[in-house]
Amino acid sequence: MHDQRERTGPAHAEVAEVWPRDGRIRVIGHAVGAPSGTGTLVVRLRGAEDTELRLPAEGRDTRFEAAVPLAELAAATPDGERVWDLYLAPDGHDGTLRLGRHLDDVRGKKKIFTYPAQRAAGREFEPYYTVQDNLSIACDRGGGR
Repeated sequence: MHDQRERTGPAHAEVAEVWPRDGRIRVIGHAVGAPSGTGTLVVRLRGAEDTELRLPAEGRDTRFEAAVPLAELAAATPDGERVWDLYLAPDGHDGTLRLGRHLDDVRGKKKIFTYPAQRAAGREFEPYYTVQDNLSIACDRGGGR
């Protein structure tokens, strides 16, 4: 018999839906290995871990829903191409959980799932899955990919 950890994998924030539109990126999912989905969405600049946005994550039980307003993200993004990684800091849990999609049978989401880019403050923001099937947001000057 498999234990709960084998069926759900390591603690993380499992992404169910990503909705990039209307000047924000909305994410819906559930916390795996944490008592609550309510807490804080942490959007952290890769390579500069002291630069982050902290946004409310609302939920019920282990479910969460949060949105990244692109105007705020644009204001916090330094010049150049950048990547923001997403984490959930659930209430009642020490530390953060990386947002990703790991509990389905689809591997290599980076080449399978694509989301539309949106513009804010002259920059382009596009959510994407990394090679580890974690969710991040790419930012560039809006020149296209």
